[in-house]
Amino acid sequence: MGDARKLWIEGPAGRIEAAMRSASPVRAAAVLAHPHPLQGGSLHNPVVFHSDRELNRAGLTTLRFNFRGVGTSEGEYDEGRGEVEDVAAALSWTRGIVPQAELILVGYSFGAWCGIRHAATHPKVRALIAIGLPVTSRFPLPELEQLRCPLVVVQGSEDEFGSPADVTALLERCKPDATIRIVEGTSHLFPDRARDAALQVRAAAEELIATL
Repeated sequence: MGDARKLWIEGPAGRIEAAMRSASPVRAAAVLAHPHPLQGGSLHNPVVFHSDRELNRAGLTTLRFNFRGVGTSEGEYDEGRGEVEDVAAALSWTRGIVPQAELILVGYSFGAWCGIRHAATHPKVRALIAIGLPVTSRFPLPELEQLRCPLVVVQGSEDEFGSPADVTALLERCKPDATIRIVEGTSHLFPDRARDAALQVRAAAEELIATL
């Protein structure tokens, strides 16, 4: 497993703080987007951290980053509008580092919401993993019907922002070829279960890579 290297990349609102793990050989690349900035979300979130590490162990070069206004990333919270542009900047930078690698986007909660909205109109994202997908009126996802890349959702069985039943209903309506992986006995924040969620993310990535 590669050590995480702290760095900054240029984003639409200024510098974006990030951490990268390199893999050699590179099976694929993954960009990880964290939960809601106003609720304590950052690249240091346990689920994001462990998912990053497990993906790197599986042979992926990874980049996790802080949205604008989080940590030392410049700019201010933009209610999900500018944050979609931050996702685009992180993906573009990663593609420049490993241009030969298939690109997987991994988003957790708010990060998943932003990620789906970007990937729906950018075909260079080859696959998407959504952790703790929020299924509430606060996070509408009409773009889900436009998403053409494979999608895997990793959801806690007791997720208060999107029960597996609600997520399944949404996927059947808008993205019927998507799949869902359940982490039993845990809620949206995966308390004390971050590594379990990360292992599901790694398993999902392994399956996706085999089909790309």
